[in-house]
Amino acid sequence: MPRRSRITRVPVIARLGATLRLHPWVDPLIGIVGFFALVTLALATMLYATWESDALNLRAGQIADRTIKAPRTATFESKLLTERARKEAYDDARNVVLVHDPLIATAQLEALNRLLAQVETIRAERGQDLAAATQKAQAALEGLSAEDAQLLVSVSDESWGRIETESRRLLMAVMNGEVRPENVAAAKESLFGLANPSLNSTERQLAITLARPFIRANVQVDEERTKAAREAAAEQVEPVLVTVQVGQVIVRDGDVVTPEVVEKLEYFGLLAPQQSWQQFIGLLGILVLITAGLTISLHRFLRHTRQMRQLLLIAVMVVIPVVLGRLVLPHPDLRYMFPIASAIMLLAILLDFRVAAITAAFTSLYLGAVAGLSYEITLFAFLSSLAGAMVIWRAERTMTFLWSGLAVAAATGGTALLFELVDNRFDLARAATLLVHAGVNGALSASLCFLSFSLLGRLLGITTHLQLLELAHPNQPLLARLAREAPGTYHHSLVVSNLAEAAAEVVGGDPLLTRVAVLYHDIGKVIRPSFFVENQANRANVHDTLDPRTSVQLIKEHVTDGVRLARKARLPKPIIDVIQQHHGTSLIRYFYSKALASGEPVDEAEFRYPGPKPQTKEAGVILLADSVEATVRSAAQSGKLYEDSADGEHSRPGSKLEEIVDRVIRERLEEGQLDECDLTLRQIGEIRRVFLSILEGIYHPRIEYPELARQPGQRPTIEESAAPAMAEAD
Repeated sequence: MPRRSRITRVPVIARLGATLRLHPWVDPLIGIVGFFALVTLALATMLYATWESDALNLRAGQIADRTIKAPRTATFESKLLTERARKEAYDDARNVVLVHDPLIATAQLEALNRLLAQVETIRAERGQDLAAATQKAQAALEGLSAEDAQLLVSVSDESWGRIETESRRLLMAVMNGEVRPENVAAAKESLFGLANPSLNSTERQLAITLARPFIRANVQVDEERTKAAREAAAEQVEPVLVTVQVGQVIVRDGDVVTPEVVEKLEYFGLLAPQQSWQQFIGLLGILVLITAGLTISLHRFLRHTRQMRQLLLIAVMVVIPVVLGRLVLPHPDLRYMFPIASAIMLLAILLDFRVAAITAAFTSLYLGAVAGLSYEITLFAFLSSLAGAMVIWRAERTMTFLWSGLAVAAATGGTALLFELVDNRFDLARAATLLVHAGVNGALSASLCFLSFSLLGRLLGITTHLQLLELAHPNQPLLARLAREAPGTYHHSLVVSNLAEAAAEVVGGDPLLTRVAVLYHDIGKVIRPSFFVENQANRANVHDTLDPRTSVQLIKEHVTDGVRLARKARLPKPIIDVIQQHHGTSLIRYFYSKALASGEPVDEAEFRYPGPKPQTKEAGVILLADSVEATVRSAAQSGKLYEDSADGEHSRPGSKLEEIVDRVIRERLEEGQLDECDLTLRQIGEIRRVFLSILEGIYHPRIEYPELARQPGQRPTIEESAAPAMAEAD
């Protein structure tokens, strides 16, 4: 006896292990938790690895090392331009409030009078030394030319009196008005127009020369009112909105980075922010929430996807597109060529449409999140993926891949054009480019799906519809051998396949898998075909000469022989499972009763099939169809299916047929043969109705065609000749 490990010898751990094995939810729970952990870890690693590469360390004044385009269309308030416009409004000179100050004019007049008095004193000394007086006059008035200084000193007293008076008048004429700082030069020039024309030119020139230096601004800034006016002007400035179209160049390679460029890069999240870890945690949190939603949906609504291999496939079909999308989708020129649909199409053809649809929804959310929270990317990814999955999921011909590619192209092109219209940037050249991109997307999606589905199916042990259709062909070696060596079994399989296929469809199973599995379910009978009554024809029954135990052992071996032949032929695992499970652990009643009649001790387990019981809807349907068809056929061959009416004609087999079908189904339920598959009592009732409908069509009463009396030598009529053929067809 092998030794147990030390761990299993610990009582507590041993009991825990046994408890876990007893609970059917443990394995699915481990699988779904593993799925969540795997996807979360993969996406977190991807996000961390690409986070720094996404961030640009550009600052104003630097030279751009690449051309950067806007990842999406956006309109936002430019704080930089708004602040600049408000500063210009604040600094506008028109907002300065000035107040006229009359004291300035008085002060300037007093200054002029002091100058005139000084000149008067100098004029009094002119008789002693004219040259010295001229120099003093020139020194008294800065900027006075030597010629004008000499004239001031040498003019007559009468003329000087007129010059004094005119200079005072000119000064006050200007200074009594409002002179702004920016108008001082103009005010000085206005003296020439204000001069008294009755004076001679020398007198006018000297009067202007004396008054001119004393003209200055006579207004002062009202600081409080000016500040209020400036603030009001700045507040009235509307925010400056900047619109950037998707694909528009923000900065070109080699250009100087301006503050406006930096602002746009910051808005789109392309510039490394000072607190980038906050965005990282936020985006990671969004991805984790999406993963949680996907995990719960798969666990809650798609129970058949709890197998490890299927969950692994879904995880791979989610992670790879998201990782590639993180790198490709920020580039507007490439996004509509990204073949996201190929992953969803693979899930549709390898698993089913429901899995593909749910995964498409959540994968689209992933892609929108990693592409800058873009709803455009989300919608494009979802619609194109859904279109491809809807066409491909029941692929029965290779041409279906072509049609799925066209569906992806149509959905992609339509989505792209609609967004062009919404963003008001539609033009024919752009539309043509987008349609070409959509066509490339469709071609890539269909090609990748076609090249990958067979390989992935074999690696993960997933059976595709195309593979099943190939196996259903009568020229397949095992089917051809069955038809040749065990024709009765082959015919039985055909009838059962019709029953099981129709029943699988009404209970939500896979009809094609069910049909093909039935064709192979009794393949083990080719080893000893004559040991089964349907192949004995008119020969003697070999079991009449065998004891019940030997007979039952030979009967049970058709299951193990079938499994061996199926594995040798590399049939898919679902078909091999059906071969093992199509009898479950049911009792072989005929030989069990025969053994009991012998009076010897009988072990019932010896007369049961080894099982296991059916584990899927398809296997459960096949078990019922196989048992019902065999029992009904036996009753029909023994004449127990029909009851003769009073007039000697056969009645329809409705009541007898219902009795047989109900009895077989009841026996299988009482034996617990359907306890481990997902069939409900309601579904079993639907299966019963399907069986009755088909069997009534097969075993309806035949009309007996009477012989017609003819004259000697008379040839049979066309109707008479056709009667046997009609009877055969009937």
